[in-house]
Amino acid sequence: MSMLHAARARLRALFRRSAGDLELGEEIRFHIELETEKNLRLGMSATEARRLAVAHFGGVQRVREEHGDVRRPRWLADFATDARFTLRAIRRAPALASTAVVTLALGIAANVAIFSAVNAVILRPLPFPSPDRLMMIGEDNSEKRWHMNVDAPANYLDWRAGVSDFADAAAYTDGLGRALLTVRGETQVLTASTVTGSFFQTLGVRAALGRTFHDEETWQSAARVAVLSDRAWRERFGGDTSIVGTSVTLFGRPTQIVGVMPPGFAFPDAAVDVWLPTAWNPASRDSTFFRRAHWLRVVARLRPGASVPHADAQLQTVVNRLKGEYPATNRYMGATMVPLQDFLIGDSRLPLLVLLTSVAFLLLIACANVGNLLLVQAAGRERETALRLALGAGRSRLVRQALAESAVLATMGGALGLALGWAGTRWLVRLQPKGMLRVTDFGVDPAVLVYVVAISVASALLFGVGPALWMRRRDPAASLRDGGRGAARGRQARRWANTLVVGEVALALMLTVGAGLLVRSLLQLSRVDAGFDPTGVLAVELAPLGPDYRSPAKVQAFMTELVARARAIPGVSSAATTQGLPLTGNFYTSDYVAAGRPADGYGTEVAHLIVSPEYFATMKVPVLRGRAFTADDRSDGAPVVLINDVLARSYFAGQDPVGQRIAFDKAPTPTTVWYTILGVVRGERSESMDRAPRAAVYESSVQAASQLSYLLLRTRGSTASLAPSMRAMVHDLEPATVIFSVQTLDTVRDASLARAHFITMLLLAFAGIGLVLSVVGVYGVLAHATRERTREMGIRIALGARSGQVRWMVVRQGLRLTTGGLVIGAAIALIGNRAIARLLYGVAPNDPATLAAVVLLLALTGAAASWLPAVRASRSDPAVALRAD
Repeated sequence: MSMLHAARARLRALFRRSAGDLELGEEIRFHIELETEKNLRLGMSATEARRLAVAHFGGVQRVREEHGDVRRPRWLADFATDARFTLRAIRRAPALASTAVVTLALGIAANVAIFSAVNAVILRPLPFPSPDRLMMIGEDNSEKRWHMNVDAPANYLDWRAGVSDFADAAAYTDGLGRALLTVRGETQVLTASTVTGSFFQTLGVRAALGRTFHDEETWQSAARVAVLSDRAWRERFGGDTSIVGTSVTLFGRPTQIVGVMPPGFAFPDAAVDVWLPTAWNPASRDSTFFRRAHWLRVVARLRPGASVPHADAQLQTVVNRLKGEYPATNRYMGATMVPLQDFLIGDSRLPLLVLLTSVAFLLLIACANVGNLLLVQAAGRERETALRLALGAGRSRLVRQALAESAVLATMGGALGLALGWAGTRWLVRLQPKGMLRVTDFGVDPAVLVYVVAISVASALLFGVGPALWMRRRDPAASLRDGGRGAARGRQARRWANTLVVGEVALALMLTVGAGLLVRSLLQLSRVDAGFDPTGVLAVELAPLGPDYRSPAKVQAFMTELVARARAIPGVSSAATTQGLPLTGNFYTSDYVAAGRPADGYGTEVAHLIVSPEYFATMKVPVLRGRAFTADDRSDGAPVVLINDVLARSYFAGQDPVGQRIAFDKAPTPTTVWYTILGVVRGERSESMDRAPRAAVYESSVQAASQLSYLLLRTRGSTASLAPSMRAMVHDLEPATVIFSVQTLDTVRDASLARAHFITMLLLAFAGIGLVLSVVGVYGVLAHATRERTREMGIRIALGARSGQVRWMVVRQGLRLTTGGLVIGAAIALIGNRAIARLLYGVAPNDPATLAAVVLLLALTGAAASWLPAVRASRSDPAVALRAD
């Protein structure tokens, strides 16, 4: 019955609030009147009897609130009241509130920007139907040390046919190509991706206009077809819907546009303008080349109900069968299947998680700072708090008010942080290095908004709980007895503040050590010798067009004349051509064997680079032994190559490789081509600045002409001034030549460092903000502590203490807090920094020099933050301090 009575009371209080308040008021008056009558019978006056009755009751408003909490949900009304109180307090002390809001906004903005990237790259599902059923398959090879490498076409076709758990599978060429579109006599360059006919079907994507490819278009046919991206359709063809079904000129040949993809489809890369079918020659299906060469990425879609382990078991069955059927190419060949999203995230996961952890630390530092500000404010209002407690206010009511104040500040900081973070995402998109992230637009979607709300609420609790608990434990009698002097803050509040400062310093040290390690790593990387001299070299990517340049002889004649004319440009000291630029990974690899070696004396994974005879002089790559290419090494002469010192040391150790013959097979046959080694050159970094030079051979472009080449111009002056003369020269030589890009090799080198530079600068910025906030935290705590101890300082000086002693006392307190944070932070950093080991180059994650430098920096900043309060304390006037008593 009591439960039913309580339930009826709560319902009545909820839906008949006025009646409930009236009943409660009548009950309170009844109790006070009974107590008053008792006091009157004891001989008290009416006024005294009433006063003591109210005091004995314990506070009318407090009782109303406590009963209200039990009988009806008052939290919303209380929060609204507390929020209005907070806004009035902000108007009275705008400086403190502004500082708190801006501090929080900085931490939240950094979190919004980085979380937006994490959400877009890692958390957001791929924009395909049932994306969790899409798998990426890569080839492994223990002999070549491959893992998730590109695939051979013949192996892909066997996987597709042999794994019944695959609903379908598709392949696309690793890397992007170029398609030359001719419109009204003008050639435009499109970015192209070459895919099998099942590509769009496997991904589960339909065309917005027209159709996608048919499976049979994987193979050569009389009709040439293409599918446009939405962006290319709008920019190149003005959004003309009639383009579907019509022919355009691609590569000088009629090609029918069969479809246009919907907006937002950007696979395998956002830069793709047009998709072209592979159009393989059916005769290649059973050729050794089709199984030996690897250049594809393979995507498979699992059937509904098929599990990943079962599909992988079927895949391994096919892989093992191919090992037995094709031992020459597949003896060591395996395959790994991973979710497509995991593959696409790749090595972006670690940098993003490191940055997300960093901004989380930054937000914690901001919360600690705001918590200290609120403690200072609470101490300033201690007499007011004590009076409210003495007059009957409930402690829980004061705690809720403190938390409401934190919530209001967190809401304002979250709103401002969201706006700043949204701008930050635009900044990240523009500044991120090419290829670092697979998305080019992060956006603020519902997941980001939920994250902002979550961290705002968490922040409010983090920086609000300290002041709230401190207020709950206040003794009103002691506070009123102190008369509101600074000592009233008490030891508990000082312990809270000191703990927050120690935590700030520890977090700032962890952030700064991480940034310091990346800075040292970047400096080490920037000092690495690339193996060539990039200064003053202009790289021009070009290709002659037209039927006249379909034979190697025509291409070679064009390139030879191009180099000769380039050398004649004023300011050019040398010129050369190359098939690919260093630091870009533009090469292919093969097995190799030297003449006279035993059957198992072959090597694997040597890089092939095709260059003109002038390449080494233009790039200032020294010939260490033998000679470079000359005009005598003609196309009809004996095949020759140069090797780099990496291959010479690893394969020809203890021998002179010059004059020896080398072939690019494991087991030579009567048709094997043998090349004579002319010389040894210094190794270039062919992949990136953080990867050592790999074993490589150089072929002469005279003997191995390439349709697409780079023209390299070394100048004695400014490379920018060469561009107009170079363009004019190329046009005069062959007007149909297409120039794809013009860049300096310094730019190429910087692009290789761009990823490390981007991550380092971001982390350095976060560490800088965290360091400033920690310094402000140390200063704020000491400044307030000094103000509290003004009377003590004055007495010390009056009793003969020197100013230096007073200053040292304050500085010592600041150093004690700083040292505590440094010890804790250093201990955690030594363990935690192992997580960023893969981002470092030439620097250990527990590098003592970096740790010592950061500790010294924070110690100095802590001392500097302590100095101003110390100076102020040493200038305390004893007379003023004692008069204030």
